Amino acid sequence: MVAATKTIAPSRAAKRPPDKEPLQVRIPITVKRAFKSAAALRGMEPNELFVEVWDHYERTHRNDPPGRTKG
Repeated sequence: MVAATKTIAPSRAAKRPPDKEPLQVRIPITVKRAFKSAAALRGMEPNELFVEVWDHYERTHRNDPPGRTKG
């Protein structure tokens, strides 16, 4: 009789590039769908679009005062 061997899948952390980690945020499902669609239409992964959007935000809001702003 041969003993069954158990295959252990690598953890998600082991698959993740060392310079990246997840950012979990709660957003309305309609925003999530629109964001994923926008990324797909551009041939991008959602995380790539997020980085692009964040870079733009930092460039255009560099001189804003700290804290939340309305509008």
